[in-house]
Parts: sequence; C-alpha cells; structure tokens
Amino acid sequence: MNKIKKVLATAMVGILAFSVVGCKMIQRTPESIQNTVVAKVGDEKITKGDVDKELKTYLEKFKQQYGENYEENPQIKETLHQYRVTMLNQLIDENIQVQKAKELNLVPEQAELDKEIKEQSDNIKAMYGTEENFKKSLEDNGHTEESFNAFIKKQIIAQKAKDYIFKDIKITDEDINAEYEANKANYGEANVAHILVADENKAKEVREKAANGEDFAALAKEYSEDPGSKDKGGDYGVIPYNSEKFVKEFVDGFKTLKEGEISQPVKSQFGYHIIKATNVKTKSFDEVKDEIKTKMDKEKKNEAYKKTMDQWKNEIKIKTYEDKL
Repeated sequence: MNKIKKVLATAMVGILAFSVVGCKMIQRTPESIQNTVVAKVGDEKITKGDVDKELKTYLEKFKQQYGENYEENPQIKETLHQYRVTMLNQLIDENIQVQKAKELNLVPEQAELDKEIKEQSDNIKAMYGTEENFKKSLEDNGHTEESFNAFIKKQIIAQKAKDYIFKDIKITDEDINAEYEANKANYGEANVAHILVADENKAKEVREKAANGEDFAALAKEYSEDPGSKDKGGDYGVIPYNSEKFVKEFVDGFKTLKEGEISQPVKSQFGYHIIKATNVKTKSFDEVKDEIKTKMDKEKKNEAYKKTMDQWKNEIKIKTYEDKL
C-alpha cells in the first residue's frame, strides 16, 4: 500500500512539474507576439512587430493615456485594431511596390541608391538641427541609423514603382479647358453668411424676416445656432463653389444664388440654413487653370494607382491574418 502511495505521489509531482513547465512553454513572450506573422506578400513576411513599429508614436500615446495594459481597454481595443489593419494594408502595398520595382528593373544601381539615401537622410537630419536631436528621434521611433536608412531605401524603391504607375499621365490644356467649360458653375466663389436654425418652421420665419429687409447679420446674432459664425453675423467669408470644407447641402445651397440673394431654408445634418451670398464671382479660366490641372492630375493618379495595384495584387500571392493583429 505504501509502495502504491509512493508511486502515485511521484506521478503527481511529475504531472505538476510538467504543468508548470508546460505553462511556461505555452505562455507567449512579448517578443514572440511581435514576431507573429500577420501577412505574407509573395515570399515576404510582415510581422505584428513591423506594424507596431510604424505605429510606435500612437502606441506610446495610448500607453500614456490608458496605462501599460492599454491593449485590454475596451474603449480603444477596436480603434487600435483598425489602426493596425490600416497600417498593415499600407505595408502590404509597399511590399508589392518593392517587389514589382525589382521585377520591372526599376531599382537604381547601388551607387545611385546610396546617393539618394544619403540625400534624404541628410535632409531629414537637417530638420532636427543637431545630430543628438536626430538620434533621439530615431530612438523614440524604434529606429537605429542603420534601420532608418533601410527604411528610406525601401521608400525610394517603392516610389520608383509609383512613378512607373504614373508615367503615362498627362494633362493637356485641352483637357483643362474641357473640364472648365463643362463645370464652369463649380469654379466661382461668393462671400457667404448663414443663419442656422434647428426647427424648420422657425427657419421659415427667420427667412421671411431677412427677405423683408431686416438686417441679416443682426438676425444671425439673434437666431443662429451656429457657434462658429453667430457672433460674426453668420459670416463665413469667401467660399469657393467647389469647397469640400462644408457639407454638400450647404455648398449646393449658396452656389446657385445671385448677388445679394437669400436662400429658402436648406436642410443639412445640422439643421436648416438660411444663406445669403454677396460678392458673387465666376472665376476666369486663367484664374483656375492651375487648380483644375492639380485636381485632374490627382484624380487620374488615384485611378491609375487603384487599377495597377489591383492588377499587381492579383499577380502576387497575398495572405493576411488580421485576427493576429
């Protein structure tokens, strides 16, 4: 009986010992977590550490605000995951561009590459004033000078692929003129003032007062619920007709107004706007030529980038593991 007890006791000690060792083996270290592969682009691997390195500034802010265990905080868990997914997608695109640059023989000779790396590195160093400030910034962002130069090299090579995507994009004067003539109404501006009221019936009453000649600025100060313009008599200054700083309903509401005209109440997510336009002006072709060219160039580049990147993504085997972020 005693012999059996000894055997059982020995077995239990063994089981407990194995459990302790097993727990240590199963428990993942911070280093192993950072080495977790979260995407594969061809033969290239992207780890969680690669993603977090790019987000180091944000992660430090989260740590300062929410403490060491910020990743467990339900308030920011989803936000943090979205940050990582966004950054992962950027790194995937960058890896695709680097691989395609190599495949298409777009990578400069080593001497030229070294020269470009040095130029960019020197320009960035100059921004920090002293070598000490520069090295401190590198350290704060998880870089050594060597890893930073490797980062610059990758950026340069990826840019060669982007330049390749954009190489055939040309905007002619004819293109610009056609855009201007087709959308001339979008290339004007006006000095805009408004009165914002939440209630539709109240908005109609205020509009009636303004239409009957009561001072618009005084009405704005009395009735407007927009804290950004109320004390200025509703005045927002000169706004271009193609402005994207304001909600579409508001812009559409004033760009059809004639000089001094007051709109009917215009509904938006903020309430009802009574809008007055003065100094109404349609810009000439020469005034907006550069603006149109910049806009068209951006649109064509975005279109070419999406089309080519979609094509390259189909050509390269890509696997993502977002659940491991």
